[in-house]
Amino acid sequence: MKRLFIGIVFLQVLSIKGSAQNDSPFIRRLEVAPLSILQYSMKLKVSNQNLRASSWLRFYDSADNELLKYKSNTISSTSFKETGIYTEAPPFTKYVTITVQKDSPPSGTIEVNDYKTELNIGSPAKKNYPMCDLDQYMRPFWNSDTIYNETVLLLARNGADASGNLLFIPTKILSVKSFDLSTTYSKKDDFILTGRTISRRVHSKMSFRTDRSFPGTDLAWYNLQSQWIVVTYTHRDKWKGPAPAYKGEMMPRTIGLLKSKSPLHIVAYGMSLTRGLDVSSYDTVPPYMPNYVDLFTRALKKIYGYDDICLSNAALPGARADWGADYAEKYINPLNPDLVIIDFGMNDFWAYKPEEYKVFIQTIINKVKAANPEAEFLLLSNMKFDPDYILGSDKNKSFYVGNLEGYSKMLQQLETKGIINLDMTSTSGFIYSRKKAKDCISNPLHPNDYMARWYAQGMAALFKQ
Repeated sequence: MKRLFIGIVFLQVLSIKGSAQNDSPFIRRLEVAPLSILQYSMKLKVSNQNLRASSWLRFYDSADNELLKYKSNTISSTSFKETGIYTEAPPFTKYVTITVQKDSPPSGTIEVNDYKTELNIGSPAKKNYPMCDLDQYMRPFWNSDTIYNETVLLLARNGADASGNLLFIPTKILSVKSFDLSTTYSKKDDFILTGRTISRRVHSKMSFRTDRSFPGTDLAWYNLQSQWIVVTYTHRDKWKGPAPAYKGEMMPRTIGLLKSKSPLHIVAYGMSLTRGLDVSSYDTVPPYMPNYVDLFTRALKKIYGYDDICLSNAALPGARADWGADYAEKYINPLNPDLVIIDFGMNDFWAYKPEEYKVFIQTIINKVKAANPEAEFLLLSNMKFDPDYILGSDKNKSFYVGNLEGYSKMLQQLETKGIINLDMTSTSGFIYSRKKAKDCISNPLHPNDYMARWYAQGMAALFKQ
């Protein structure tokens, strides 16, 4: 991942004596792009324990109007404590200011050290064009007789040959390649196909993992980026899992705009999955496949035959639905969206019950409709996380799993005219029953290119008659 990094470290401690909000002796101004991710950190200490201090991040537009402000945690320690803010720039941002100021009237000094700022987090230094055929990639898995570049993690269990399952039983293997598409493997030298199981030959150079290479601990993290092989094949057997279907009759305004080829503005509002974390374009690795909201937008242009469809991605990696509810007016409403994609949950299941989650999503909808009454909504139910991520011995496992599954049910309950749901929870569960989760995800909580295509294909199917 390439990032623009601006690091400023103060080797000498700065003494802050000002208390007026706009007269802080510590102030930094930086130009930032709208909807970009940024963070800063610093160490603060106060000269006496009666003094309180905090840092502030303020966003401004080109006319110097304040758009939004965030306040860091309060520091009251006489030894240095870390503080800072991580967030996203709202629409129409031109620049930010970062200040340090007193929270309380007592006299004294505030000292600042180790100030660092990072801008454009997750934005590649240059645009990488897809090396894969996106039209092929958007052919629905559930009703196509040809599957393109299905990902498989070859896994060796208990010392046996590394193998993995395909979703369908191949009638013909068209290609087996490395994930970056640079290397083609042969049946003679590299693999054996038995039914829908593909196994690695002992001396093959195909990448693989062993069961022992994964930590067997609770909440164990891993990274599988680019370690899969990809298989293109034909098949005759049919998909028996849930299949997305047209719901355009519930989205009259969006469908009306699409059919009349009128301008359509889509806003995606959610978390890291929405932003595209760990698909190949985000991680700047071949084949540079776009994230699922970009693929969805591209698909609508292809289906309806015009280009005046734009997407604003207002997702914040790490965000929860409560943040989404708190800030919907700031991040969505200024963009005057026609269609809003709401995609939260993968950071929420640790804490919020389904009923609480539903209130947050309903609040987002209500706030958007208060300013944009004609806006319509596509609610995304999360894919399931890797079942191996949380051990059975974890006393909270049923709570976490129940929450995530419950979120999908809550979103389905919200369906009505102008609001539809794509149920990736049920779909991913069925896929995991045919393939292992690690075939489909980059790490326990993020989809790889293959699973991201399921999202994009499903979203497009809801709008294709």
